Amino acid sequence: MVQQRQQTLSSVRRDAWVEIDLSAIERNLATVCGFLPGGKTPQSRKTKLMAVVKGDAYGHGSVPVAEMLVAMGADWLGVASVDEACQLRAADIKAPILILGPAPAWAVKTAIESDLDMTVTELSELKDINQTAQRAKRKAKVNIKVDTGMHRLGVLPEKLEPMLDFVRQAEHVNLISIFSHLAMAGDQEVTAKQNAVFKKSVDTARTIIKTPFLAHLASSEAVRYFPETHYDMVRVGIYLYGLEAKRDSDILHPSMSVRARINHTQVLEEGESAGYNFTWTAKRKSRLASLPVGYADGVNRRLSNRMSCLINGKVVPQVGIISMDQMLVDITDAPEAQEGDVITLIGSEHSAGEDAHAQDSPCLTLAQWAAMLDTITYELACNLRVRLPRIYTRPRMSHFAEH
Repeated sequence: MVQQRQQTLSSVRRDAWVEIDLSAIERNLATVCGFLPGGKTPQSRKTKLMAVVKGDAYGHGSVPVAEMLVAMGADWLGVASVDEACQLRAADIKAPILILGPAPAWAVKTAIESDLDMTVTELSELKDINQTAQRAKRKAKVNIKVDTGMHRLGVLPEKLEPMLDFVRQAEHVNLISIFSHLAMAGDQEVTAKQNAVFKKSVDTARTIIKTPFLAHLASSEAVRYFPETHYDMVRVGIYLYGLEAKRDSDILHPSMSVRARINHTQVLEEGESAGYNFTWTAKRKSRLASLPVGYADGVNRRLSNRMSCLINGKVVPQVGIISMDQMLVDITDAPEAQEGDVITLIGSEHSAGEDAHAQDSPCLTLAQWAAMLDTITYELACNLRVRLPRIYTRPRMSHFAEH
C-alpha cells in the first residue's frame, strides 16, 4: 500500500482525484457580477444572473457548486435535462431551474411536478405541455427560445407570433422568459446581428404578452464585452469555473486541480523504452514514476508524450502512451520524489486559497491541454468528471470536505 508522505487532500479510495476550490468559484462569481449594473451585491444588482451548472457543473459537481452559487446570490440555475434538474431538486435546491433544451414529452409531467422551467421551440411543444399541465391541474412554466442565427434550437422569429398567441390564451402555461443563444459571444459583429434579431423578437412579445417576463441572451463572454446584451438576466457558465474556451484567463481563477500519488518508481537505463508500443525511449539513465490515472479518467490519450506535470516546484514530462488507468512521468530531475508523493497534472502546488500568480509558482492549465488537442477547456473539464473522485475546499472558511 502506498504511504502518504505529504499532508494533502486525497480520496480515501483512490490515489488520483480532482480538487475543486469553491472560493475560486465565489471569486469568479463576484468578478462576473462586477460587469453588471449595480452588481457588487445580489441586493444592488439590477440584472439577474443564471448560473449554468449543466454537465455536472462542467465537471465540477453540480450539487455542491449549485448550493454555493445560490447561497452567494445566483438567481437562477441552468441545466441541460430534466434529470439534471431533478438531481438539484433532490438536494433541496429551491432556486428557479431552467432546462435549456426541450424536454421529451414523457418527462414533461415530472418537470411540472418538480417546479422546473421548460424550454419550448415550437408550437406543438407548447400544446403538449399545456395538455399535460391541464391533466396535472398545474401551471407549467415555459420559456420560449428564439433562433436568432445560430440555427441549432429555437423558433424562427417569423414563427414566433403564433406561439405567443397560444401562450396568451392558454390556461395552463405561464411565459417566464424569452431567450436566445449567441453563436460567437466574443465577436462584436456577429453578436450585434443576433442581438438586433433578439431585441425585435422581445419587442414583439411585449406587445402580445401583457404579463411580465424575462429576456436573456448574454453568455459569459458577452457579459464581459457587450453590456447591450444583458437585458433582464445573463447566463454564465464557463466563467464561473475560472476558464475561457482556449486561453488562460486574465481575470478569472481556475477552480479545478487534478492530482495523483506516485504508486511505483523504477530506473531505466539509456536506450530502454517504456509504455505501450514503446513510444518513449530513455536518452539517459532515467527514473520513472507511475501514476494511477489514465484516459478512462478523462486524461486524453493524445496528450501522451506531450503534457507536463508538477512535483516539488519542478515541471516534469509525462512519457509513454497514456494507458486506461496509468501513466508514466519522468522524475529524473526530481530525485527527491518517492512513492506516495503527490504529482499535479492540472493546477499549481500553492496552498489552497493562495493566488498561484502571486506566489510565482508553476501552473498547468486546461487551456494548455486544449491547445495541444485543438479543442476547448469546456470539453476537457467535463471529461474529468467520469471517474475521478472530487474533493471540495473552501480555504476562506478553513474547511475541507470530501464528496
